[in-house]
Amino acid sequence: MEDSAAESARLAALLPDVPRFVETRAMLLGGCCEVLGLGEDAANPSFVVRDGEEDLVCVVGCPAREAVAEAIARSGNVGAVIAMPENVSRVAQAVPGREPQPAILHLLGEAERLPGATEGEPVRLLSGGEELSLLPSGLRAELRTELERALRRGTPTVAAFVGGVPVSFCYVASETEGLWDVSIDTLEEHRRWGHAARCAASLIRHMRDTTGKEPVWGAVESNAPSMGLAAKLGFVPVDRVFVFEPARSR
Repeated sequence: MEDSAAESARLAALLPDVPRFVETRAMLLGGCCEVLGLGEDAANPSFVVRDGEEDLVCVVGCPAREAVAEAIARSGNVGAVIAMPENVSRVAQAVPGREPQPAILHLLGEAERLPGATEGEPVRLLSGGEELSLLPSGLRAELRTELERALRRGTPTVAAFVGGVPVSFCYVASETEGLWDVSIDTLEEHRRWGHAARCAASLIRHMRDTTGKEPVWGAVESNAPSMGLAAKLGFVPVDRVFVFEPARSR
């Protein structure tokens, strides 16, 4: 295990701490991932990283297509695959039936545009696993699983409350030495009331105050609400990757 963690740390050090590698480097720095198809050229690293718990696969450089296919197969063909602009065509050959969705990566450019707290509409940091009982029954299964995992791990998570019930959530999905990936969701019936913006603003300020780390906002280009919220909060596009989502059962 120590050798595996050391190798993961070595690979993380080969990649810059920039938005396109935030998920990849977070997996490697965490030391609890699989690395497949590792190439020998240290100057141009090529490999596939798989997080078995979250069924996420990230592709760096140009590893063999077989390594990409194997990583996806080990995730039961249900996980998302993140490819870079330079390898998206190669990855597409390993995932027939999936279309690459361009995702725009943003960094915060104007922090002064973040909304402040609103009296009567509490937003607060959830303290940990003991607050799992607060999660409403109407949560999507996928979101409930993500939130339960975040709270059990002690991952910073903020919620907006309405009538004493949390209806919007923002948490740290991935974290590196200097960056963290924003994950945000709101119960459908409580959308378009500003809850997501206040949650994101609260967590951004918390992370800046406690860690000094900057937020990365990633949104699939076709997700107009997420793209619009990013712009409203002062985020600016800096890069893009491609996401291959698993086929949805009919």
